[in-house]
Amino acid sequence: MFINEVIIMYVIKANGEKEEFNPEKIRSSLTRANVDRTISDEIIKQVEKEAFDGITTAAIFRRVMELLKNRSPARASCYDLKDAIKRLGPAGFPFETFIAEILKENGFKTMLRTRLRGKCAEHEIDVIATDNNGKRFLIECKFHNYPGTYIDLKEALYTYARLLDLNNGNNSFDGVWLSCNTKASIEAQKYAECMNIKLLCWRHPKDRSLEKMIAEKNLYPITILQSAGPDIIKRFSKAGYILVKDLLQEDFRNIGRKTGLKDRKIRELVDEAREICC
Repeated sequence: MFINEVIIMYVIKANGEKEEFNPEKIRSSLTRANVDRTISDEIIKQVEKEAFDGITTAAIFRRVMELLKNRSPARASCYDLKDAIKRLGPAGFPFETFIAEILKENGFKTMLRTRLRGKCAEHEIDVIATDNNGKRFLIECKFHNYPGTYIDLKEALYTYARLLDLNNGNNSFDGVWLSCNTKASIEAQKYAECMNIKLLCWRHPKDRSLEKMIAEKNLYPITILQSAGPDIIKRFSKAGYILVKDLLQEDFRNIGRKTGLKDRKIRELVDEAREICC
């Protein structure tokens, strides 16, 4: 008598850890990118057919991107959000500038890269954000460019120590945020909750995470455009375009004057931007 054996397949995460292959994780990420369910089903079926024990999550991501580009280029751009944010640094966009844009779109007034004296030391502040009630917040931004990197407890401790020194130096901040383009460790989350530090990270907090704030108001970085190569992204950086929606709010002639791009290429980029932000 033969007993049906359940074969468990494992994937290798970016940090080297192994976990059981779960197609529903692919579905969740596709859903966050607003991919049609029928397309999601087709992609998951194909990936399941090709996957093997020990496949990396990076390889799965690349295959999903390849399949999605053939079916819906605009949704592929949105699916690529995490890597698009990682491309901000090499493209010449400081991460804190991107965070400041997100905060401005949510009603905050912002100041970038300000130097303030605390009680014991001088600090360069990534972002100072002021809400509609006049409350001022210290925003600490951490940009990680390597897979599997997290905000850890040390960074949360450091951020709170800066707040204390600044306020002891009569700077009067009403609170502090710690923002990052990657996830926060469990220890960092617990400490942040205990000390009332607001985290703005990938997948945290669940109801107001970085990627949700981006998608909610179409605050996609310009680096998400699939039709924009490194040279074009550099031109956008010099011209001060940081969000995809900036292109939709600008006249064609102004884009051409600031970037030196031809009308045909601008039209292609704007059409892609419109599909992403629709």
